Amino acid sequence: MHNLKNLFTQHIDAGLYPGVEWKIIHQNSIFEGRLGYLDFSSKKSLGTNSLYRIWSMTKPVISVVILQLIEEKKIKLDDIITEYLPQFNNLTVLKTRDSNISDTVNINNIPTIKDLLLHTAGFSYNFLGDAVAKEYHRVGLFHSNDTTLEEEINLLSTLPLLCQPSTEWVYSVSVDVLARIIEILTKETLQSVLEKRIFQPLEMVDTSFMLEESKLDRLMTSYEFDPLQKKLNEPSANTQKIEGYGYPTNSATYARGGHGLF
Repeated sequence: MHNLKNLFTQHIDAGLYPGVEWKIIHQNSIFEGRLGYLDFSSKKSLGTNSLYRIWSMTKPVISVVILQLIEEKKIKLDDIITEYLPQFNNLTVLKTRDSNISDTVNINNIPTIKDLLLHTAGFSYNFLGDAVAKEYHRVGLFHSNDTTLEEEINLLSTLPLLCQPSTEWVYSVSVDVLARIIEILTKETLQSVLEKRIFQPLEMVDTSFMLEESKLDRLMTSYEFDPLQKKLNEPSANTQKIEGYGYPTNSATYARGGHGLF
């Protein structure tokens, strides 16, 4: 543990991270602590109640709700997604991985709920290098802080898949599709569903898609690592943008399945 703390200190002193917080459970022992700052400029120390953008750890929260709905017999693993999202009835798939975005063929089968959970539905992700990911980027899929989840999923339904459903594992936006299905099944906003089913029962009082004004001074500042300069870029006007430094703290419409929680 001493060696680990020394390593964290070296990284903070080198400007690679503003701060580090950890909790390690080994057998019957718990090792926890924190070093560094919420941000470099203020030098405000990390506290026991500091807040973070948890990015893709949003995904398991969404997946738990889906499993709850399966237990309640409101949805099945083998259900095809068009039972809930008929706009995906006209999906196509790239002919090959090297195909032009317009060179597509029909899908062999419609993705299922199981495919969405396993990332085998055929979707891609904006930051991957394939042709579908580049198309996501070109059309601005999940790039706006002001669109609803419904609007983003409607846009996704107009774009081709990267591969045939159930044939390959590709890390993807599939959990965002699950999140929209949750909204449709429950007839509630995603925030409301998570609040009732997860956050309130577990007393997760600080977990949400939005942060109250009074909590902002506890939020870790988002930085972007510059691999060429080997340093963190200072936050700027881009801080609230998806591409780069973070996602918004105060958007009433911003709720996603793949990221977005604090």
